[in-house]
Amino acid sequence: MKTRLFLFLSILFLASCSKVFHNAGTEGTRYDMTATSGIDPDPETEALIQPYKEQLDAKMNEVIGTAKKELTKKLPESTLGNWAADAIYDQCVANSKEPLDFAFVNYGGIRIPSVPKGDVSVGRIFELMPFDNTTVILTVPGDVVITFFESVAARGGWPMSKQVHCAFTAGGEIQSLTINGEAVLPGNSYRIGMSDYIANGGDKCSFFKDLPREDINLLFRDAFMNQVKSQTAKGIPMDAELEGRMEVVDQ
Repeated sequence: MKTRLFLFLSILFLASCSKVFHNAGTEGTRYDMTATSGIDPDPETEALIQPYKEQLDAKMNEVIGTAKKELTKKLPESTLGNWAADAIYDQCVANSKEPLDFAFVNYGGIRIPSVPKGDVSVGRIFELMPFDNTTVILTVPGDVVITFFESVAARGGWPMSKQVHCAFTAGGEIQSLTINGEAVLPGNSYRIGMSDYIANGGDKCSFFKDLPREDINLLFRDAFMNQVKSQTAKGIPMDAELEGRMEVVDQ
């Protein structure tokens, strides 16, 4: 009975969020799961978990902000990517006493192709970032920053905060790179906000491993959540524009 209850609760937890929205990934195949997939409902078990399901649905469907327009994920730059990178930048600044040069989000880390215009719920942010990655700030030598942007350009671009401008060819060759309007110098060091997954060398970023870091004790997902809530409190909707942060140019 315990094994059956645990399995049922696990499937129900995944299914409860699909009442209003659908979990989606940007790669691979999506499977929609329901509470009845392969399992015959048990009235006693359903009665036991119903109060918890209702609480979870209420939490996930809580509206915390509004998207001014549809924000989409694309390469080399996108409105959703710009919003996400700026959110990480702002939340790093809010939770650290030291200056920050810029922030970024890996392209695959944004797990939905768009955020629709209109209400933004807690569940929508969970769709955007379903993983429990934390937010960290690395102190990165300039030569490693250049290596990083070369890697990003070769992959067509990643979401960057507004402090960045990187122009590169379709073949991935960098033509210009500035942070806060100044060229990146190999001898300088830069404080960069990112997820611990990338800081630990994930997504082909092994050059970040073992660099000095500040852990600001904030989940990446909570950084997005905090950004929506703080902007909403100021009467600012979820919004972003294309600004040429990552730009493909002719060679």
